[in-house]
Amino acid sequence: MSFLLNSVPKFLQIQIGGLYETSIRTIMRNHFPRPNERRRILRHGWKKRMETPAGRRVLMNRILKGRWVYSH
Repeated sequence: MSFLLNSVPKFLQIQIGGLYETSIRTIMRNHFPRPNERRRILRHGWKKRMETPAGRRVLMNRILKGRWVYSH
C-alpha cells in the first residue's frame, strides 16, 4: 500500500488525505446557503479561528487532544 502513496505526487496526497479535507466540517446539506449553516461557518469556521490568537489556541488544543474535526 505504501508503494501507491510513493507513486502519487505530493500535492495529490495533501488533497486526498490532508488536514484540509478530513478535519474541517464544511459539507453543506441539500440547499446551501441555509442561513444557519452560513452563520455557523462564518462564526466558528477555520478562517475565523485563525484570525485571532485565542482561535489559534482553540485549534491547537483540538489538534493536541486528537479531535477528528478541528472546526466548522
